[in-house]
Amino acid sequence: MRRLSAGAALALLLAHASPALAQFGKGGGGGGGGGGGAAPHAPTPEEEEELHNAYQRASEPEIAPPQDPLTMSPQIRERVGSDFMAGPPSPAGPVVHESWFPYEERRGDYRLRMLPPLWIEHTRGLPDPSQSRYGVPQKEDTEGLYGLFYYRRRSPDLDMDVLFPGFWHVRDRANVVTLLGPLLHREAPAEHDNWLAPLFFEGSRADGGYFHAPLLLTTSHWSKAGAFTLVGPYFHSRTGPDADTGVVPFYFHGDNGSVDGNRRTYTFVPELLYYHSAHELDGSSATIVGPVISQSDEKVDVFDVAPFYFHIKGKPETGGVPEEHTTVFPLFHWGRDPESSLLILPGYLRRVSHTADTLISPFYSHATTRNGATSLTAAGPILPLWWSYRDNDLGVRAWAAAPFYYTSDSPAGHDWLTPALGHFETYGLSSTWWVFPSFTFNTNTRGWEDDLHPIVYVGRTDESSHTVIAPVFWDFADPKSRTTIGFPVYWRFADGQDGSITQVVANTVYLQKRVAGGMDWEFHFAPFFSYGEDPGGYFWNVLFGLAGYSRHGAATQTRVLWIPFDGGTPPPQTASGR
Repeated sequence: MRRLSAGAALALLLAHASPALAQFGKGGGGGGGGGGGAAPHAPTPEEEEELHNAYQRASEPEIAPPQDPLTMSPQIRERVGSDFMAGPPSPAGPVVHESWFPYEERRGDYRLRMLPPLWIEHTRGLPDPSQSRYGVPQKEDTEGLYGLFYYRRRSPDLDMDVLFPGFWHVRDRANVVTLLGPLLHREAPAEHDNWLAPLFFEGSRADGGYFHAPLLLTTSHWSKAGAFTLVGPYFHSRTGPDADTGVVPFYFHGDNGSVDGNRRTYTFVPELLYYHSAHELDGSSATIVGPVISQSDEKVDVFDVAPFYFHIKGKPETGGVPEEHTTVFPLFHWGRDPESSLLILPGYLRRVSHTADTLISPFYSHATTRNGATSLTAAGPILPLWWSYRDNDLGVRAWAAAPFYYTSDSPAGHDWLTPALGHFETYGLSSTWWVFPSFTFNTNTRGWEDDLHPIVYVGRTDESSHTVIAPVFWDFADPKSRTTIGFPVYWRFADGQDGSITQVVANTVYLQKRVAGGMDWEFHFAPFFSYGEDPGGYFWNVLFGLAGYSRHGAATQTRVLWIPFDGGTPPPQTASGR
């Protein structure tokens, strides 16, 4: 690790330059001293140039090497960092015993003195220049155990006095802690702590502090960012300028402390059913005292006495709508705004707007919309007995004298209805007749339908038809399939795409399906007899195989007492194998 720097190398070169040049100038043979050399001679041009360069190098300034090239300032050490984590190295040098009673030994900057078990003392940092470069403390660091219960340490950064088990006094740089049983005191720059556990805990910091007394149900801590205090049912909480205070469960108050025009406050007293809040930004406030509710902002005022009285009033002078609404439930409601007005009394409603006027009462009702384009008028005791409707835009006219007659005309069609007969027609599309009590006869561009609700439904739509006589007969047919049910003895399902038929009539079953070369069909009269054919053969059975015979091509099978006897080539699975 001892290496010469560039300055040291230059100084060494200059130190050796003078003798060399002197020897070069005199000339020098191989003899020793005392005049045994050759006579001097004049230097050649090359020798003169070399001599000139040597003197020129000798005239350059000398730079002395540092005393310890590996040392660095604390600032440089902090920036560069280090992976050295083991602390000061072990002491170096031979062990020197200075005494045996009490025992004392020393090695480098290290010393150990002891008289077990009453005295054990260890010291580092004794004067020892060989260890200074490795980080060994320049001041003494002594620690010892005296009388088994007293521990003492003295060092530049850490002092300790410990009398086991009840007394501790520790100084860690500027931090000093004293502990005597349950009593603790700590001092540090701009902060301190005082504890008497478990009764009392108090401390301060540069920007706050704390106080805790558990037996008094008291706790508090504070700083520039916020604070919290709890004393029994009382609490106070602060986050920045925002603060909440209360006595649980009797009183709660909050204030966000804003000074930029966005202040918000609230007060809540549950026992009095009282609540109040205010918001400075939009000028709103709300107050509740029992059933009384008052709300206000820049655009509207609200005052209610729930559930009977409700009042709303707008503030057009501050940007609100010029409106007012009052309700006395269930007797009265009145309201107005720039678009409409509304009056409601028991059995009476009147609403008027720019485009509509509506009046409803038990005896007379009238409504117009779209600036009079539509109108409805009704009269009668409680329920309308006479009413008239018109829509000038669509050309619709309708009126009724209940329950005797109803009629409606429009460009699309004409309808009329009496208690015994009615007709509903859409020109060019459909016509429906209704006959008391529940007959309907309909014809339209896609077909027809006649119904006797809710029993008989018969009709056709395009290529599909249906016949229903509930609840015993259903028939639905279209070009692809047909389903017929005569509940509960007749069931028939036919598929026109593959020619298949499944039919059940009482205890008979008929199955049919189109196959390659023809039709595969079979008939079963359960449990007595079965017969079927396919393009390659046929079969018959009595009592499901008590006696039977089947043939498919050259293969045959005979059944006697349900036992099959094969003949010829075994047949594939066909109708005869069912």
